[in-house]
Amino acid sequence: MLRWLGACLILCGALLTRRELLAARRRAQRMRLELAEAFEAMSSEIRLLLTPLPELFRRSRAPDTKPFFEETAKALANGQTLECAWEDAANALPLPEEERTGLAAIGSRLCGGEDGVCAALTLAASNLRRTYEQNESKRGEDERLTTSICVSVGLFLTILLL
Repeated sequence: MLRWLGACLILCGALLTRRELLAARRRAQRMRLELAEAFEAMSSEIRLLLTPLPELFRRSRAPDTKPFFEETAKALANGQTLECAWEDAANALPLPEEERTGLAAIGSRLCGGEDGVCAALTLAASNLRRTYEQNESKRGEDERLTTSICVSVGLFLTILLL
């Protein structure tokens, strides 16, 4: 009886692992899209209204991206350079390493004139949108793969237990 209970718990653990992996993927996708929208809005506002970056960082954004902008604004208020503040905030994002590195590198381009800042924000937004679209196009395949791996491992451990 205890073996069957253990087997059920293992399978439940495998399904919960699958659920968490897929939720993390959805959070990263939402983060990409919200950051791209925020960067595009910032670029437009800089170009049209000449709003300074520190003020843009303090404005409220979507819930997922708000910590990024708040950390950047807080670091700027504490005397950090824009490049360092942006890099630290970008490295804390829940995205894969290569995306965080790419976003962090854009911080060095935010210290120039209006055209350079707008170009850097537009580049970051286009990179995020491209990654978002690539991941969306293979979402079904990734979800099936995640499901099959989690269920297979759960069944394997269940068979070993029984």
